[in-house]
Amino acid sequence: MIAVTGMSGHLGQWVVQDLLSRGHDVLGLARRPTSTPTIAGLAWPRPPRTLACDLSAPDGLVPLRAWLPELRAVVHLAAHVPAETARNADEDGEATMRANAFGTARLFALLSEAPQLETIVYASTFEVYGVVERSPIDETHPTEPTNYYGASKLLGEKYLKLFENDQKKPTSALRLPAIYGPGDTIRRAIGNFVRAAAEGTPIQIQGDGGDLRELVYVGDAARAVSMCVGQRASGVFNIASGRGISIREMAEAVQRVAETEVRIVVSERVKPRADYVLDVGRAKRELGWTPATSLDDGVRAQLAWVRGRPFV
Repeated sequence: MIAVTGMSGHLGQWVVQDLLSRGHDVLGLARRPTSTPTIAGLAWPRPPRTLACDLSAPDGLVPLRAWLPELRAVVHLAAHVPAETARNADEDGEATMRANAFGTARLFALLSEAPQLETIVYASTFEVYGVVERSPIDETHPTEPTNYYGASKLLGEKYLKLFENDQKKPTSALRLPAIYGPGDTIRRAIGNFVRAAAEGTPIQIQGDGGDLRELVYVGDAARAVSMCVGQRASGVFNIASGRGISIREMAEAVQRVAETEVRIVVSERVKPRADYVLDVGRAKRELGWTPATSLDDGVRAQLAWVRGRPFV
């Protein structure tokens, strides 16, 4: 049995699909778990088992205790993600600590009692790196997060390593950038561009749009999770495009696949330029993982989903 926390989230629903498609038995955990996908167009081959749990509550994991004897692996995706991960609002500081730090620590403490557990896969974030000191960013880059979200996820990584050292079981942390594709509702560049095209409004970018960002298609991210489970992987892995994608390139991809005329409007730059490019060499060497979905194909799928059309 593989438990997936955060199973009702964007990545969670895709991970459940990937694991079920590989023949695994899945126990989905969430505050409001679902036996069928809520992302329109996503199809699970069969319903997973589900369990209502809330990692942010001190006693929120009590229902999981009964399942401990059956667990072989755990995929920990549940987290508080601020509407803007770069911000440092007081309420986000408290919420990220409750769910991402304390909740993660409680989960790993409970899992130390699971007699057949073989591995844990943890969804981390590229935000743990903070200010870029060298590019591309590999997993040995300094970790100096500049926001509550990144700090809380880095703390989760530390708890994960403590679990591995104490229990002598392999664990892996995936440092993920923006995840896009069907089901993505977060207000950020690529999602904003897709929604603008669906609504027939211009795509707006700041400056020349040359700033490099990292993306990963949700299906590719889910595949990386399943590969870590299957290989009992150990270590930290960047899961991303590995090349950096400019803001303008994102806008032009939406423009190409939109099937209708979409204008790109350039406005004055309001933020300093910042480039983020992740090195995915370790994931390729140790996991055999590389991103398989082109930007155009990923954007096309997300646009179809926003328009209520089939995307697969």
